Amino acid sequence: MGKSLITFNVGETVSIRCVRCGRNFTKRLSDLGLFDGALVTILKNDSFGPIILKVLGSKIALGRGEAEKIYGETK
Repeated sequence: MGKSLITFNVGETVSIRCVRCGRNFTKRLSDLGLFDGALVTILKNDSFGPIILKVLGSKIALGRGEAEKIYGETK
């Protein structure tokens, strides 16, 4: 399953492995490019505030609670 996105460091590229949330939120994430197998780069991950990711050439921000439900592995 991997580790939660909030545990990765800035600059790491992560392959999404699992999204553990409801169907509507999973669809929203998929629409943003966050689906099983997608590659994302961590751009900002402070101990507070949102986590910012680079996904398919775009930057997206997720709340820490949302990011905590997304699991991945480094590439």
